[in-house]
Amino acid sequence: MSDLRSILKEEYGKKATNIDAKTLMEMVEETLDLVYDKVILDDSKKEQIQEMATSQAKEFLLVLPKFVPTEAWGDPNSMEREQITRLFSVIGGGRSIEGKLTFLQRIANPNNKITSPRRIISSLIILESLSAVINSFNASSAGFVFEGFLSALLQGAQESEYSAKGNLPIQDLIAFEDSDNPIPISLKLLNQTTNIEGSYTNLIDGIAEFGHMVYIVARKDGESIAIEEFTFTKDNFIDALSTTARGGGKASGLNLFKLPDMNADQSINKLKSVSDWGDKYEMLQYTAGYSARVREKRKISHAEFEGGVDQNPETSLEEVIRQEWRILTENKGGTQWSISPSQLKSFSFIDYKTYGLLPYSAAQLEQIASIHMDKLNGELHNLFAATQMLSENITKYFTFDKRDRAISSGEKAIKNTTDIQSALAAQISSTETEEGP
Repeated sequence: MSDLRSILKEEYGKKATNIDAKTLMEMVEETLDLVYDKVILDDSKKEQIQEMATSQAKEFLLVLPKFVPTEAWGDPNSMEREQITRLFSVIGGGRSIEGKLTFLQRIANPNNKITSPRRIISSLIILESLSAVINSFNASSAGFVFEGFLSALLQGAQESEYSAKGNLPIQDLIAFEDSDNPIPISLKLLNQTTNIEGSYTNLIDGIAEFGHMVYIVARKDGESIAIEEFTFTKDNFIDALSTTARGGGKASGLNLFKLPDMNADQSINKLKSVSDWGDKYEMLQYTAGYSARVREKRKISHAEFEGGVDQNPETSLEEVIRQEWRILTENKGGTQWSISPSQLKSFSFIDYKTYGLLPYSAAQLEQIASIHMDKLNGELHNLFAATQMLSENITKYFTFDKRDRAISSGEKAIKNTTDIQSALAAQISSTETEEGP
């Protein structure tokens, strides 16, 4: 702004004279022309700098290590999870879902004050992993792999086996499983208008087991994923499933709660009048939406457990639940609950939250990387580029048929190790300011 200051000083320094309105306007226009010529046009340099940063960002993303999520990410005891945990360890936010997601989102904010290369690089790799989930898998498999991704981010474990109480888990993962407050999460990967659906029987059993169920809804929104959260509790799930967005009764939801010899309204009132959860859970197992086969088998299993005798192992409770789940998912029958996006946002009795966007498109990632290129020095680019070339040259050394080409690749690999050593030594010796939580 020194040019602007000089222009204004020159104009203010002129001898004051009596001027009319026309002359004054001419002076203003002349001054604005000078400002434009000497200051505004310099913005073209900024555009050139931005173009350079974008080009550098593309190159930098190409040489970053790639971690494609798998279901093994959801297993805390797997080798893949052990490796990826070191990467996710840079993501602060404490032991809360909101904290973790908010911390990761900060990398995409142009006004962030993140300066740590380690934090920047780790966040970019994590977002590229998210991109791989969304872009590299079909609709059915992407949801399962996304569970593994979130399990790693939220220091949790993916759930696929039957619970200790014999329930087919409605929870897809348990976040912060080794903490004093593990969180059961049911994950939904949907588009912007898709209803949230689930098994009524499994929901009742899940709430009975955990006391609540947290839902994370990830909706694809152009180049990003919009994250929502809400929680079903023992106190709000009846209203949530049976109320429309306008506050009226929803027939499909009301009918799930019908008790024998009662209509829907009578059944809802009866269920709400019972304060003891044990009694309410017993009644809920007799509602229309709850599987009669599961109810009867659960009673038999309970009796067998009390007597210490397994009288019918071939038709276990787990197998009945599995069969019911298969029928439900294939036919989407009447025992499926459903909530629309408009309903969810209208419910004042549900703690509904939005956590903003997680970018996943290539264009978005390049834009984020370009924001931070001034904090990533040349040694870092050389380090990752040399590491990538080392891997490629070692592979060529062992796979080329012709000996002279194999030896040439081996020599290049040796040079790559020297480049890595030099780049890493330069990086270690540089001053690095770590970003706080």
